Amino acid sequence: MEERPYGKTGEKFGILSFGAQRIVDGHGCTEKEAIKIMNYAIDNGVRYFDTAWIYSDGQSEERVGKVAKLRRKEMWIATKAWARKRDEARNQLEESLKRLQSDYVDEWRLHNVWSLRELDKLTAPGGALEAAVQARKEGLVRFISISGHSNPRVQIEALERFPFDSVLCATSVLDHFILSFAEEFLPAANAKGVAVAGMKIIGLGALSEIYDRALRYAFALPISTAVVGMESMEQLQKNLAVAESYKPLSDTERLELFREVMPMVKPDIVAWKAEDWNDPVEWKRR
Repeated sequence: MEERPYGKTGEKFGILSFGAQRIVDGHGCTEKEAIKIMNYAIDNGVRYFDTAWIYSDGQSEERVGKVAKLRRKEMWIATKAWARKRDEARNQLEESLKRLQSDYVDEWRLHNVWSLRELDKLTAPGGALEAAVQARKEGLVRFISISGHSNPRVQIEALERFPFDSVLCATSVLDHFILSFAEEFLPAANAKGVAVAGMKIIGLGALSEIYDRALRYAFALPISTAVVGMESMEQLQKNLAVAESYKPLSDTERLELFREVMPMVKPDIVAWKAEDWNDPVEWKRR
């Protein structure tokens, strides 16, 4: 699998990384199967594992932790805090470390920062960013990150306020056409040498029938790695096969893909870019 530098961290990762949100009971994945899937991923060159404090009331982190207990040195673990205030974020980090059975995380993300108002909250005095900086000083966190699904201008502003080491953002082919991180954010991040992990690559399943081309589209972007949620061994093996034999889409293939997915670019399908994710009827207002 092709490897790329992860910003200025000194690390390199394969173009396919593991999103652990779906290796939970709620997605029909048992603990035994989750552990088997993650071990198989590591055995086949995947090092980067993305999870979050909020995923399935901690079950995602717990399952990652059961593998990390035995294979921590082979894994890069990124987890996320939902809180915007310093003390609440610190409590979430401490809970995450217990679940992950680790005394540190490689990357800690301030999660789903969807507006400038939310960015203001976490960068204000007493905000979650203070918790991240303190945790890094203590060695609990190696690198500080931020994530965003909906408005690339928020993450561009975030990089002006603080030297984040990385950003997780939406880079599926569906995202190409509206509030585009690919067009607006990636140039800014690349200019600063900030690592970028792409997400929503299969569009929450909307692109599952064309997963191979969806992956190839994302891999061709100037990102460090693509984090793909996987809940079964079959999904992992199929995604690995695409990554291991990866060739960029030709111009004609890319144009055909754009034409095919354009009818799907609607708020009810690309809900993470809707004004209200739970009632996705209009696009996010900037």
